[in-house]
Amino acid sequence: MSLKLKRPIVFFDLETTGINIAKDRIVEISILKV
Repeated sequence: MSLKLKRPIVFFDLETTGINIAKDRIVEISILKV
C-alpha cells in the first residue's frame, strides 16, 4: 500500500517511569518522520 502525502507525517513516542509529573521522569523520546 502506498500513501500519497502532501506533507510528511511524524510519529512521537514518549517513555516515562510513570504518570505522575511531579515524581516520575522521561526515560526515552522517539520521533519518526515518514
